[in-house]
Amino acid sequence: MIPEAKIAEIRERTDLVALVGEYVRLKRTGVSYKGLCPFHDERTPSFHVHPERNFYHCFGCQASGDAIAFLTAIEGLSFVEALERLADRLGMELPRERADRDEVRRERELRDLRYAILDAAAGFYIDFLKQAPEARLAREELETRGIENETADAFRLGAAPNAWDALASHLHSKRFDLRVAESLGLIVKRKGRDGYYDRFRHRLLFPIVDLHGRIIAFSGRALPDAEGRPGSEAPAKYINSPESPVYKKGEILYGLFEGRLDARRQGEILVCEGNFDVLALHQAGSRHAVAPMGTAFTEMHARLIRRFAEQVTLVFDSDAAGRKAVEAAQPILAKAGLRARVLSLPEGDDPDSFLRRVGSDGLREQMEHARGIVDHLIELAASEAGTQPSEKSRAIASLHGVIKNIESPIEAQLYIERIARRFGVNDIQLVKRELRRASRGELFNKSDASFSSKRAQSAPPYTPAAIEADLIGIILDHPSLCD
Repeated sequence: MIPEAKIAEIRERTDLVALVGEYVRLKRTGVSYKGLCPFHDERTPSFHVHPERNFYHCFGCQASGDAIAFLTAIEGLSFVEALERLADRLGMELPRERADRDEVRRERELRDLRYAILDAAAGFYIDFLKQAPEARLAREELETRGIENETADAFRLGAAPNAWDALASHLHSKRFDLRVAESLGLIVKRKGRDGYYDRFRHRLLFPIVDLHGRIIAFSGRALPDAEGRPGSEAPAKYINSPESPVYKKGEILYGLFEGRLDARRQGEILVCEGNFDVLALHQAGSRHAVAPMGTAFTEMHARLIRRFAEQVTLVFDSDAAGRKAVEAAQPILAKAGLRARVLSLPEGDDPDSFLRRVGSDGLREQMEHARGIVDHLIELAASEAGTQPSEKSRAIASLHGVIKNIESPIEAQLYIERIARRFGVNDIQLVKRELRRASRGELFNKSDASFSSKRAQSAPPYTPAAIEADLIGIILDHPSLCD
């Protein structure tokens, strides 16, 4: 437990104007400072900081508090995390019960070394991209995709040389411990002999940062002339840093640090699939766009989003993988209590290509037609079902999981009625009966566009006892009973 006296000292010593000024452009008005509130959208400043009382207040949304409250709200930190961040700013150490001070010091030094090595690597990649003649292909790739210098600088984009040990040699020249660099996934130990080689070679580099703005990993995209060389195997289009002491890919969303303030103001986050999608959306003014890093959307991602927004818009690619990703995200978003909708892009488009083709105005127009995620999945099932009654039956059954994830019984009932209307079924009880069939183990694979009956015929249907069927029916009618 941190003593109250230490918490009070951190409050008193923190320069609240300087802290808030890192997020809000403040203007002095008398004895206080005023600016646009970072917690809600407004055009007329109503957010005031009072340095003498170390206190802030917004007359628009009523947000108020001290330095600790501000940091917990703006960064989504816990109370202790905010205290640690403020203590670091002040050069203070928080007392820790039964902790060995030497061990704490060693851990801090190792942590600082890790971040220093990652920063040095980022600086090396940035300098190479901007200055080296050999980085021409990387610069041309950014130019082809319409990525402006301001965007590249904001995301600290870089490039890796087409050499085996350029970064390893650079870090060695700076007297960094290469064993630590290896643990961070920047370099790889040579097999059978001494030395290291670079993990990222001839690639465009996207630094991955945490919510503190610290670089924790990299994502590298193969450059054009490195793909499909005669006599050699084409490299993977993307490779990411492996997980390390500072990087857990399932806990990071690319672009969240850069877009966290816009996300909080708008109460919404756009989730897309790729690094270039995030850059394109940020550049087009949608600075609340993020993307998972080389992994499917997870519950941890949903919880992370929940710290900054209450609504999610999925902007996935228009291909089969993108449609499947929407289906997989629906139960995760529902469990996290996030409202979700889906922005459908034209066939063959991703956010990057769509924006290059129609611009930000076209995106805004498309955004106006975004559907709620359940409506989207109902429409998707109906469009893929075909015209045969058996296909429609299986398509309805495939929506059982979607309905089950809806907490409100009234909302679930309304969506069941929508299913009936969309599939042209006049009797809603028949739709409920088909959903009950799904709960008996007769779920069908909706990824098969034809909803072939072969899978259903591969095993005899399970026939439950009467009481079991009644219980299943009650659960379908009242999904909240499952909580």
